[in-house]
Amino acid sequence: MIAVAAAAAFLATFNETFLNVALTPIMNDFGVSVGTVQWLTTAYLLTAAVFVPIANVLYHRYSTRPLFVVTVAFLVIGSVVGALAPSFEILLLGRLLQAVGTGLLTPIGMNVTLAVARREKLGLAMGIMAAMTTLGPSTAIVVSGALLAIAPWNVLIWVFGGLALLVLLAGAVLLRNVADLSRPRLDTLSLLLIAVGLTGLLYGISTAFDGSAPVAAAAFVVGLLALVAFTVRQRRISNPLLDLRPFHSAPFVLGAAMTMLGLLFVFAMNVVIPLFLQSAKGLTPLGASLTLAPGILLTVAMGPIAGRLFDRYGGRIIIPVGYLVMAVFVLLTGLAAGTPSVLLFGVLYVPAVLGTALVIGPAQTFALSHLDREISPHGVTVVSTGFQVAGCVGTSLGVGVYGSLTAISEAAMPEATLLGFRGAVLLVVVTSLIGIALAIGAARRSRRTMVEEPEEPNAHSVAH
Repeated sequence: MIAVAAAAAFLATFNETFLNVALTPIMNDFGVSVGTVQWLTTAYLLTAAVFVPIANVLYHRYSTRPLFVVTVAFLVIGSVVGALAPSFEILLLGRLLQAVGTGLLTPIGMNVTLAVARREKLGLAMGIMAAMTTLGPSTAIVVSGALLAIAPWNVLIWVFGGLALLVLLAGAVLLRNVADLSRPRLDTLSLLLIAVGLTGLLYGISTAFDGSAPVAAAAFVVGLLALVAFTVRQRRISNPLLDLRPFHSAPFVLGAAMTMLGLLFVFAMNVVIPLFLQSAKGLTPLGASLTLAPGILLTVAMGPIAGRLFDRYGGRIIIPVGYLVMAVFVLLTGLAAGTPSVLLFGVLYVPAVLGTALVIGPAQTFALSHLDREISPHGVTVVSTGFQVAGCVGTSLGVGVYGSLTAISEAAMPEATLLGFRGAVLLVVVTSLIGIALAIGAARRSRRTMVEEPEEPNAHSVAH
């Protein structure tokens, strides 16, 4: 069951970046602009983020197996619609159908893992899940680059649809019900508020660098106000869409924040590095993808290892070390970007992406291990929503900084793109340093909590 959940997590995140390398041929086929084609990514992430909170209601209302099958079916149907799309609008519709499945699938998979994993092996199980969620968007770039070298872009969607069908069949055969079923109701107003809130915030961030600044600011403010109203409503109604009790745990909040910072690093670099290597170094999409491949493959192996290290030693050391490795080696990668050697560039980036394996899985486990069984599903919803938000923010900030600095530079194109790339590198270095500070604070808070509440060893022995 954990293997099926991990495959689902991989599938959901794989599709978030699978079409990134294919945006240029899609633009050519449908005659749309860069601003229009970007919605294949932005609208996907926005829709997924909106549907994540609904997953917790559905998880406790319907049996696990049929819920899983119907959720993955959205990915299959969306793939068929997208692959056969005669226009850009139909292609976007197919992506939105896939996004519904993605928004539901990630938290369902994490809830299944939490339900069946033994507490003493929770770090390993969550390490596997984190490896899959990190591997998904990274592997997608490599696979799509290879496929585009021999086939048109719609073949990518057919391939994804085939993978989704395999996961659907595996879930239909191997899953059993693991949720405590009840009859929770879906509060429509809460859903509307969180949809407006997340859309406003993410739209404001995504258009801040490329669009009207007043519109971006207005969208951000509207989104923020809607989320405040959502929070107030959750505290006043008897059937909240999202139980906010996980936010009463400071270690959970810190763990969720650390997870988001690690994911921001992954998403920002996954989109900026291929752009830089193709524009400044003259690499093909396949060549740019292969430059990332060694680090991606090694990260797969590192995820479970990081989980075992967390089970044995806790997060006091490995999480800040992971952030430090990310910061140091991505900075060295930025320096190497100014040299002619693409090999040196790729080699230095390997430890940087390996560092994310020491952060994302352990930080997730740290956060969720501080919640009891009743509140854990709500914590999963928060973390899963944070994944989508981090993806959108990381992509938007990375591309925004890269594009803005490239545009304002008066140097020739290779030098201008180098400035843009180094600006994006500086962005993720700063976020990594913030992560180190959060990790130190989380370790101190966790030790204090253990001293104050020694009667709850199950919640804290894993996190020590």
